[in-house]
Amino acid sequence: MKTIIERFKKFFLSIWKELKDLKTLVLFFAVVLVIYSPVWGGYLIYAIFRYPWSLTMATVCLAFWAGPFTPFFPICIAVTLAIKRVVKRIRRIKQNKR
Repeated sequence: MKTIIERFKKFFLSIWKELKDLKTLVLFFAVVLVIYSPVWGGYLIYAIFRYPWSLTMATVCLAFWAGPFTPFFPICIAVTLAIKRVVKRIRRIKQNKR
């Protein structure tokens, strides 16, 4: 049990090391929610309308992203850092125009 807790700590510390500040961390969680949105949407559609295909679709998407060969978190970190870079570039351009 102790090794699982240590692995979780190590995992979250590595994410914090990559993201460095609170704004980027919030952006990272927003990216995670957007990438997981087919899963949440599928389960929500199933909860409201009871369509079995939506439950299947959501479970397949969840299984794909949770799979051992899918680089989910590196993709989320890369998208987060790309968005942050674009926002910085836009701010710099707006600042230079003033």
